[in-house]
Amino acid sequence: MRQGTSRAYDPVRVGVLQAVAEAGPLRAGEIAERLGALPASITRHVQTLAEAELVRTAPDPADRRAILVEITDAGRAELQRFLEVGDQVFGAVIADWPAEDVITLTRLLDRLITDWAQAGPTQQQRASKRRSGGFGWSRA
Repeated sequence: MRQGTSRAYDPVRVGVLQAVAEAGPLRAGEIAERLGALPASITRHVQTLAEAELVRTAPDPADRRAILVEITDAGRAELQRFLEVGDQVFGAVIADWPAEDVITLTRLLDRLITDWAQAGPTQQQRASKRRSGGFGWSRA
């Protein structure tokens, strides 16, 4: 999915914003689990987003060792702008496609999302067990 896209944005940071917008406040570990990312990576992204005042952090009252991450109004506005631009870009890319191709794409993407939700986590666990050393770029 990332092929052909600009690196003007960081997909993990967008994922953090989206996760806390939809279900926040969340612990950093919960965000990592939702995104399938390393907790240390999420911590760094949360720090960057907090410095930009797009999220705020506070100790978790249930466990003072953990922090809760919550989106700010500025973060919500930034996420909304990002999603709007994404919709505009996607719309421009497929603008000349015949309607039946757009319908087929939508149907296949819906199927992929459903199948990924059902089988993806199990397959990821199996793959990570086979690759016990992880990948160099994925280590904290």
